[in-house]
Amino acid sequence: MKIETLQEELAKNEAELKAKTIASRSLLDKEDSDIAEIKRSVDEVKELRSKSDGLREKIEALKLLSEEENRASKTDSKGDSDKEDGESTIDSTKKQTKSSKRDDDPDDSDDGGSDDGSSDDSELEEDSKTKTKNKRGSEKVKTLTKDKEMEISKRDMLSVLKNGKTTRDVTGGIGLSDGSVLIPQDILNVEHETHQFPRLGSLVRTVSVKHTTGKLPVMWDTDEKLSDHSEYGATTKNNMLKVVPINWDLQTKTGAYVYSQDLLSDSDYDWQSELAQSLITLRDNTDDDLIIKALTDGVTAVEATDLVAAIKTALNMTLKPNDSAAASIVLSQSAFNALDQLKDTQGRPLVQPDLTKGTGSTILGKTVVVIDDTLFPSAKAGDVNIIIAPLQKAVINFKNNEITGKFMDTYDVWYQQLGIYLREDVVQARKDLIVNIKGTTNTTSGSTAGTGK
Repeated sequence: MKIETLQEELAKNEAELKAKTIASRSLLDKEDSDIAEIKRSVDEVKELRSKSDGLREKIEALKLLSEEENRASKTDSKGDSDKEDGESTIDSTKKQTKSSKRDDDPDDSDDGGSDDGSSDDSELEEDSKTKTKNKRGSEKVKTLTKDKEMEISKRDMLSVLKNGKTTRDVTGGIGLSDGSVLIPQDILNVEHETHQFPRLGSLVRTVSVKHTTGKLPVMWDTDEKLSDHSEYGATTKNNMLKVVPINWDLQTKTGAYVYSQDLLSDSDYDWQSELAQSLITLRDNTDDDLIIKALTDGVTAVEATDLVAAIKTALNMTLKPNDSAAASIVLSQSAFNALDQLKDTQGRPLVQPDLTKGTGSTILGKTVVVIDDTLFPSAKAGDVNIIIAPLQKAVINFKNNEITGKFMDTYDVWYQQLGIYLREDVVQARKDLIVNIKGTTNTTSGSTAGTGK
């Protein structure tokens, strides 16, 4: 296949790749785009880019082979020319030797003269042979050196095409058969430091929505009763039920990790999977921050010196029985430490293992969620903060979509980007169901659950 044909095919494929890339990006910008359609479009871009890479490799390989053929042809022509010159020199030397012999030996009957002439002729002939041999040897060394250089050049170029790196002969070092330096180094798999606290995203209610804005109507309970009715009398109309809308306004959150082609070429590690997991961590960190803000925004904190008494009041009085039964207790790590040192009237620790789940803890029969001290807004390490609420009713995460994908540049910078696209709005749905308790400097840690003191 001619190089010109491959170059035309490459140009055509590059034009199609550029058009498909623009189409994929415009498809991603649309809010109502189907995820499956986006994936198909991205796969087509990958396939076209792979085809372009293959065509480039073929073109480079053909150019390399063509250059090698030209070099070999020039080398053969020069070798034939040098050989002819060498043969001409030898013939000329022989003729000169014979002529010298005739001139130097006019008297064939003189034994002494004959011996001297023969000796001179032998020396001349040996001189000529030695010079010719040295010249041929020099030509042979030059040819071998050029062949060796061509072989090395060919090996290096093929290595670039196949492996993306070059190799060189190494002198004075420990090397592999292909000339690469052997470096005694092992790179083990990456170990991950796990997140130390529970994630809040799984504890609140998530509602899927299609549009940027909207509302969720909530019909409140009523304490009205039926009225007495007389025969043929008019029915007394009840008051309209209280309906409170919960509004949402979606916000866009994005994040990305950019990594170079050099990183992929120089490492055997699966960086794409590693960075994809890190993107999920970014999402979870964002959800934790938005949820704790929704649980505290506008909620006046109750300062308490007796944490147990404050928790009991919130569960028994502030919240109605059903909401109290569904409530969870969110504690800062310092608050958990203070409560874990308390005991009930029978001397048992106030914090008990959650036997229903097999993991976690309970206080007064309620599930305990321990989070970092500094996750609470404007809090610092050592602050005692407590949130008591039925989390599924108190906070709602209105979510549109979440896209995680790999995006590649146009090979002018040579990098890849792994990103996440998130559309959601975390809303404080029921402020009246959230109790915020803040420990003071005089908070007791030795009171009992039985007395609340």
